[in-house]
Amino acid sequence: MRITSLTCRVPLMVKNIHWKKMVFLLVFIIVHFVIAYNFYFLSKDTINGDFSGSRMLVKPRYDFMRIPVNDLTKECHAENRLSGDFAQVYFPARVSSPKTYSSSESPSPWHNPSRYAPFMHTVCHYTLCNLQYGYASFLNILIQLLMLYLSFVIAYRTLHIEKFLLPSILLVNICLFLTPVGLSWFERGQFSVFVTLAYLWLSLGIIKRNPYYLVLSALFAYLKWTSFPFVCVAVSLWILNSKSLKELKGNIRLAILVPATFAILFLFNIKEGVSFVNGLYVQESTFKPAGLSLLFLLPRYWVKALPLILVVLGYLYIWKIKADFAFLMPYLTAVGILSMLYPTLAYDYSVPCLLCFIPLLIYWAELIKNGRGTSGEIKTGISSWCSKMQEQLPVIIVYFFCVYLLVASSCNAIFQFYKWPGKSAVYVSIASALMLMGSLLISYGVKKGEM
Repeated sequence: MRITSLTCRVPLMVKNIHWKKMVFLLVFIIVHFVIAYNFYFLSKDTINGDFSGSRMLVKPRYDFMRIPVNDLTKECHAENRLSGDFAQVYFPARVSSPKTYSSSESPSPWHNPSRYAPFMHTVCHYTLCNLQYGYASFLNILIQLLMLYLSFVIAYRTLHIEKFLLPSILLVNICLFLTPVGLSWFERGQFSVFVTLAYLWLSLGIIKRNPYYLVLSALFAYLKWTSFPFVCVAVSLWILNSKSLKELKGNIRLAILVPATFAILFLFNIKEGVSFVNGLYVQESTFKPAGLSLLFLLPRYWVKALPLILVVLGYLYIWKIKADFAFLMPYLTAVGILSMLYPTLAYDYSVPCLLCFIPLLIYWAELIKNGRGTSGEIKTGISSWCSKMQEQLPVIIVYFFCVYLLVASSCNAIFQFYKWPGKSAVYVSIASALMLMGSLLISYGVKKGEM
């Protein structure tokens, strides 16, 4: 009888699995029809400046920022186009102006100084500047998307979590093309995806101890300076997490590749690099905060010391948990969230910087679920309910972070509906970061010895 019941259950289980896959694929296709609708009209407006972006089903977080009309923008066929942030790179790079980082003489349409490294301008000068502005700005978005999807495929295969790839792509595309914040990333021609690629390849390089991944991460990080706080914290914690003198020496030899890459890229344009650093220092030390900056809540010296504070706090986690680097992934996700709030001018269209933590948290949860290298013990003195909570916590953390991404990407619509103040988004991000940090203290009873 028992054998008969088992044979009856197996086809039923298989049937249920097939139904789940079919429902997911149906949802995946329907959602991407809506995504394609938004993508088409925003792409059309980006290329032609024909105001077709107003036909999107979801509007960007901020009003459309169109390129003004002047002789330079007419020459590049840029008038009324979008991608205002991309213009900070395109126009100075096109004319190779030495006044790129000047606060009043920059050749950008609004004469605002560029806050992108000279290497970015050099790359743009020899590539995208050969195209008219509309096509160049659209290609900037397309390149970021292709790199993101390709990096996700490689990451999921490298981490052996391929079965989660399609759900993750669905979440990424919803965040980018069906939320106000994601659409503002597209509309402004932002470079936030390069930041998430820097985070992703740095984490892969550390986990797999791959020097090529580390160099690739440094190349992406150098394109946008807002990646530096996270990179500094992650590399520092990696070194501090060394278990022996031999491991410490090996980690330092690999870690040195990151600052060495920065130094080489800086030396390629040393004069412009000095101007870039000076302009960045002035902005971060004297400008009034905007957007989601932590400066609205804390004194400037505390905010600018945040990377050092996060390193110290992270070392306390290392000392308490005594686990390998991969087990710190919830803490590093919290560092990524706080790094988004670190700049003086921190706008919420930087949320795409956090997309890399989807695969990294899934990998962390799978490691714990599969019990690789764990002692399998729950600390004594806690109830069975707490034990079950610890076992389910990795999955809960992954879902929590996915919900946070959706909320952070739609914060303005949510807060306007409930009539909450605009700075509520800062509190939500800080609270989410603190919850991710605290989750490690709850789950350390099932930590890994080796990951």
